[in-house]
Amino acid sequence: MKQDKGLATMAGMLGRVKDDRYFLSGSLDGKLRLWNIPDKKVALWNEVDGQTRLITAANFCQNGKYAVIGTYDGRCIFYDTERLKYHTQIHVRSTRGRNKVGRKITGIEPLPGENKILVTSNDSRIRLYDLRDLSLSMKYKGYVNSSSQIKASFSHDYSFIVSGSEDNYVYIWSTYHDLSKFTSVRRDRNDFWEGIKAHNAVVTSAIFAPHPDLIVPQETLAEKPEADRKSLDSTDSETIPSGALKTDHTEVLLSADFTGAIKVFINVKKY
Repeated sequence: MKQDKGLATMAGMLGRVKDDRYFLSGSLDGKLRLWNIPDKKVALWNEVDGQTRLITAANFCQNGKYAVIGTYDGRCIFYDTERLKYHTQIHVRSTRGRNKVGRKITGIEPLPGENKILVTSNDSRIRLYDLRDLSLSMKYKGYVNSSSQIKASFSHDYSFIVSGSEDNYVYIWSTYHDLSKFTSVRRDRNDFWEGIKAHNAVVTSAIFAPHPDLIVPQETLAEKPEADRKSLDSTDSETIPSGALKTDHTEVLLSADFTGAIKVFINVKKY
């Protein structure tokens, strides 16, 4: 591991507070880099071990305390942000079947406040891991992701998970189910999902808007008697008219496909 002289202390700030002067990158040369934006240089870097060294995803977790990268062979590797030194790793795979060999990690998302991360991989599975003991908290199934760089993410309040899919759908799961209502399900497996036939091509990206109230003001959405969900193509110039409908909860979902089409879905719960 190499370290640029004089930059270790500044890099360590990222582990304690959010600092927009730095960002993390992983690349196909197997190197993880922590960049100092004002200085326009790499502050710290490290290199992945193993035969397959391709880095396919990267993020921070636990409020910046650790940098975590995903590899082509299905490993999530954690590094202490202070010095970018190796900390631990998770081999993302099933215990049996064709998925017992790790597949490419396509996305890593932290779950703030719960010491958990959401990992998307090319075995058509999304997994929620508990970082306190590296155990599997939940596995989400239903979508198709065998070769694409599709990644799952949380809604703005972390109550839902959304992902694109190679079968042209957008899939949504509840982050947590009340499993006491079910008698015949595994407690670490979530097979309950909702699918939206959103596109006519592979849905490469799907996210919830982080601040839906900025897009759909809670008291200024026109009432639509027959439907609560509206879809707009990215090429449309139509705007949402003002009105008197009040809502108690609104979700705004954006999706994009392999052809470049972008759609917006608005789900309004009325009271």
